[in-house]
Amino acid sequence: MMTIGQVAEEAGLRPSAIRYYEAQGLLPAAPRRSGRRVYDPSIVERLAVIALAKMAGFRLDEIRLVVARGGKKPSRAWRMASRGKREQLERQMARLAFMQDVLARIRGCKCATLEECGRAFLAARSQPNLAPPAAPTKTMRRG
Repeated sequence: MMTIGQVAEEAGLRPSAIRYYEAQGLLPAAPRRSGRRVYDPSIVERLAVIALAKMAGFRLDEIRLVVARGGKKPSRAWRMASRGKREQLERQMARLAFMQDVLARIRGCKCATLEECGRAFLAARSQPNLAPPAAPTKTMRRG
């Protein structure tokens, strides 16, 4: 069995993060010995899964679903979760590419006044290549 400090050191986290993950349902409640949390060494592997999911851009609520579904068939849970995440990332990449294009246009600005910039933007806004990609839906927003 490991103490929360040992788990934190092994996983590269603070003990408060481990307590938070436990409170959020990402980790099972730790049994206590003499009032202190004690963990099975396998908790470090569960924390590695959480770290991997965070690196892939999953929010904690999304990770909780994978952890809850992933018991004996984690590959199925990952496939289900990654499908929507991939679509979300593709929309974000399109939005970022659009932003890069707008920044390139701004860098080339030769307007003498802000009003002139405003007029140029209003004239160009109706062009299809200056329309932003579709806004994210409510379920895609971070929250």
